[in-house]
Amino acid sequence: MKVLDMKNKKLLKWGVMGVGLCAACYIAGYLHFVRPMPIRVGTSEQESVEPVFRSANSAVLGLFRPAVGIDQALFPGRWNLERFRLPSTNLAGLRAMRPFSARVESVGRTMPNDTKVSTLQMGLRLESGHFLKVVEPRATEQMFAQAGSLMDTRLHEFPASWFLPKTDK
Repeated sequence: MKVLDMKNKKLLKWGVMGVGLCAACYIAGYLHFVRPMPIRVGTSEQESVEPVFRSANSAVLGLFRPAVGIDQALFPGRWNLERFRLPSTNLAGLRAMRPFSARVESVGRTMPNDTKVSTLQMGLRLESGHFLKVVEPRATEQMFAQAGSLMDTRLHEFPASWFLPKTDK
């Protein structure tokens, strides 16, 4: 009788270790292939945090899609849109940052009637999905031209891609 108990304990131990190893591999695969990313919903300006898969393989999508709902329920902070919004900065702050790659998502100009001072507003989407808003008061025409030339679908290296031509006269 004792031999059977020892054999069952050994089988149970190996079974628990096998299930634990499978679960650890599944979690590691999920964290590798799935990440939350802000995405525009339809043609509206609103964004929603949706899962982005690093693979187009239908087997990978089918394997990890059920875990997205569990991830959203257990870790809601990971799927919060505000997590992807960085505090805004100006061009001096942008130049002081470490190099990073980003797409220029938006370029705007505001000029209140009472001050007549142009303000550059540029939105950068980093590779990680974070959104950085750059607001530069008293912007020159060269700054608007530079920001407009960077607004394409490519990734640009910042702050190296932002340079101001010398205006010495």
